[in-house]
Amino acid sequence: MSENTQTTEKRAPGLTRRSLIGGAAGIAALFALGGGAKAFASDGDFLRPPGGQDYEHFLGSCIRCDRCRSVCDREAISVCTVSDGILNVRLPRMNYKFGYCDMCGGEYRCINVCPVGALRPFDADKDKIGVAVVDKEECLTYILSGKCDARCINACEWEALSLDDAGRLQIDQSKCNGCGACQYVCPSNAYGTYSGSGRRVVFLRELFRRVMPF
Repeated sequence: MSENTQTTEKRAPGLTRRSLIGGAAGIAALFALGGGAKAFASDGDFLRPPGGQDYEHFLGSCIRCDRCRSVCDREAISVCTVSDGILNVRLPRMNYKFGYCDMCGGEYRCINVCPVGALRPFDADKDKIGVAVVDKEECLTYILSGKCDARCINACEWEALSLDDAGRLQIDQSKCNGCGACQYVCPSNAYGTYSGSGRRVVFLRELFRRVMPF
């Protein structure tokens, strides 16, 4: 065996100390971004624009072009961040902090502008973006009955919200389609509280998923 061959064999590395350190640093960075499991999360546990309720189809089709967000004049669409899982970054999601979905009066501009069909045809009378839930720990109709004007009821065009005999807010989830109008107009100032919980009295969750606080 020649001296050159011996040198080549010695320099044909497997895992070097440098590569191990680099890999460890990469893993540490993922955990720093939100935890290893969460960083790779891809369960679609967030509200998607009308027509994007089939998460597998939505994830596999969306090219993250941002057109749906740009045409939403209600500012109800934002984009996912690392906290929603790396696989979901830049996917469009519903955000009712600054607006709500009025279905564009049946025009569905977000669906029509999608160039790849990631957002499928949507019928607000049959389909749901999500369902509204009352946070009883935040709602004044549960804490101090009669102190809240329950403007969320008037905001709901689907007659899904009402007060019971005790003056507490109730939601008929069979009528709710997840437009977010109730969450948007809720007088709770929880978005600006010191705790930073991000919760409002009425909040939306994805249909068929376990209720989790924001």
